[in-house]
Parts: sequence; C-alpha cells; structure tokens
Amino acid sequence: MLLASTGRLSPVSLERAAPDTIEAEIKGEVAKPDVYTIKNGSTIRDLIAAAGGETEIADLSRVSLQEEVRAHEVIVIARKKGDLEDPLISLSTANQEELMLLPGIGESTAKKIIAYREEHGFTCLEDLMEVPGIGEKKFEKLKDRICL
Repeated sequence: MLLASTGRLSPVSLERAAPDTIEAEIKGEVAKPDVYTIKNGSTIRDLIAAAGGETEIADLSRVSLQEEVRAHEVIVIARKKGDLEDPLISLSTANQEELMLLPGIGESTAKKIIAYREEHGFTCLEDLMEVPGIGEKKFEKLKDRICL
C-alpha cells in the first residue's frame, strides 16, 4: 500500500478503489446481446445470465464460464459448428418431409406448398406468400432458409 502524508502523522492511501460495477458487452448466441452493467468480479456465466441466457445453438465450450469479466470487455458466444448453416430447402424440388423441416411448416402447409407448385410453379421466393396460410410474417422467417 502506498501512503503519503498530509501532515506529520496523517497517512493517506494513494491506491484507487475498485469500482463496484463495470460495463461489458456480450454478442452472439445470447437472448439479448447488448452492453450490460454488472457487478465487478462477475463471471462470463453472470454476463450470459444478464443477457437472458444462451440460445439453443450456443457453443459454450469455447468460453470459460468461470472467467472474470473485465471492464469494457466484449464477449462473443459462438454457434455450434453443426448449426453454422442450415441447408436451403428448394421450393421447386422439396418433398413433404423436407418442407416440414422449415420452421412453422407442418404437414398441412407442406401439402399446400406442393399443390401450389404443381399448379403454378415458383418463379420467385415471394410466390410462397400465395400459398394459403403463408403471409408476410411467416415468409420473413422462411426466406433465408429457402431457394427455388
């Protein structure tokens, strides 16, 4: 401890007190990526919890959950390697089972997609919204997973 004196017998500490809280950023496969104010001494596990927890495809094997987070540090939670890219499903050739791999597409909707394809064909991805039961919201969830 460093001390300085302000008079004859009055020592004063020159050490800086550690802050009670720090800010750190977390990105990647967490529910709410953002900058968080956390207690000084918190671990990566604590920061993940502050961000609402990890996603289903988070690869926590790449980080040490017990590692202490430093002020202004950026933590990135990666995806599991097998989930880097889902294969695209072709609207022109996919069978019912393949179509049912798409999020929100069940047996009934898969049959409607096939019926539309047989009657009209698909000339662009947006044609999918012509299938009964597939509106803009559902299309937005599917557009990155489909191809012609």
